[in-house]
Amino acid sequence: MSRYPKALTHFMPIYVYALVMPFFFLISCLLYEPSHLCELMRTGGEEYFSFNLSIVAAIILVVMSLSRVVLFLLRKSMSMTLGWFGMWCVLETVLTAAFVALYLVLFGHREQGGFFLYLGHCTAALGSIFIYPYIILTLAYSYHDAKVGTPIEAGDRLKFYDSRHQLKFITSAGSVLCLEASENYIIIHYEENGIAKKYQIRNTMKNVEPLCEKAGFVRTHRSFIVNPAHVKLIRKDPAGYYFAELDVAISSGNGARSGLGAGSGLGAGDGIPVSRKYYDAVAAAL
Repeated sequence: MSRYPKALTHFMPIYVYALVMPFFFLISCLLYEPSHLCELMRTGGEEYFSFNLSIVAAIILVVMSLSRVVLFLLRKSMSMTLGWFGMWCVLETVLTAAFVALYLVLFGHREQGGFFLYLGHCTAALGSIFIYPYIILTLAYSYHDAKVGTPIEAGDRLKFYDSRHQLKFITSAGSVLCLEASENYIIIHYEENGIAKKYQIRNTMKNVEPLCEKAGFVRTHRSFIVNPAHVKLIRKDPAGYYFAELDVAISSGNGARSGLGAGSGLGAGDGIPVSRKYYDAVAAAL
């Protein structure tokens, strides 16, 4: 449970929070009618309850949406942990409460109590509601990670076995550029000190794909699995085919089966082919 859910490195799982919060807010007000929150929604008079409810729900949606877009953009440049994510949720709640408090103060024109008094009430009221979807969604994503297996981080070691389950090659997950199927073999393209290297083992893509999924690698083609951390861009050639460009150039070459791979099928500077079947999954992983 101390690991940051891997699903939260993708846009839609992150953005789900922004969609759930205003919905949960409306359900709480209409069904459970918490007194402290309903009192705030009656600012300006009882007749404005529904109007205030709609405006505040819209404020929550807008602020949460912008917050989640920023979180998605920062996901690679910051160390993502559950503690860090929890702090983000707290700041997100306070920021939302600030905009709600500003609206209520401007709308209510009350003589007693100013912005900071409303801010305290709004933070307490919204926080008591938001905590439930925050916990439920985070537990759900963490459970999903536990169900599919413990995710492999970039610094963790990947162990590659051959078809007879004999250990053949070990490297860090972050150093792997891509995997390529070549007849009855798999060519592991990896980088060492900025130089592309390769290693060939006798196995199938089907057998190594579960390991690659745990490391966050994605299938781009029936013959290729790529590490999205090394993808610079996806380009479309004049013929309409897509290719993923890596930050380290890989090429084919002949070599012994115990070391360098043979018959890679990639030329120097070539991109990794991305079939239409896998395009959406690859784009989502970047």
